[in-house]
Amino acid sequence: MTRLSQYLALLIFLCEVIAFASSFTTNMAAHSHAAVPLGILWLMLRYFTIWTNSLVGILFGVMLWRKRLFSPALLAALTLWMIIVGAVYHLLLAGNAELYGLDWLENFLYHTAAPILLPIWWLLFAPKRALQWRDAGLWLIWPAIYLVYAVIRGLETGFYPYFFLNLTQLGWNGLAIWCAQFVIAFWLGGLVIVALGRAMGGLRLSR
Repeated sequence: MTRLSQYLALLIFLCEVIAFASSFTTNMAAHSHAAVPLGILWLMLRYFTIWTNSLVGILFGVMLWRKRLFSPALLAALTLWMIIVGAVYHLLLAGNAELYGLDWLENFLYHTAAPILLPIWWLLFAPKRALQWRDAGLWLIWPAIYLVYAVIRGLETGFYPYFFLNLTQLGWNGLAIWCAQFVIAFWLGGLVIVALGRAMGGLRLSR
């Protein structure tokens, strides 16, 4: 990793750490009657946002420690998933409610800062030459695992973290329609990432 790459990677890592700490703190306060750390973590893991941002934080922490990059396919996948996290939030989920304090900080870091910083880092520093068209299909595995998990957990608890996964309100047909739309969005987004990566080839900053 180059020095500039490490600096921006560190910023992304810090965003994830601060966002997670903020989310954990606000959840502890909101569920003080059952504020067991593992229980709070279990509550947080209902959301794809937490899944994906936590994965980014862990992998970027490992990269900074080893000072070596992961494979081009994995780095591109992280970029795609974070773009989707930001896009879905701002297009479908963001309401008009005013957020303050740690709630605002967590929301901003998870849904805006990290989904912007990671694509910038990828464009400037990530290796891209080895990306293959089939990668776009493989990148569907992560959201598919989450989908199965969220639906099964929703069936067990009655709580669905997103309206487009709410089986109780949508029914199986409605859920299938939303899932198909997300499959298309992830796949097309993946194809764009691959096309951009192949077009850029070995172009990246060397300092």
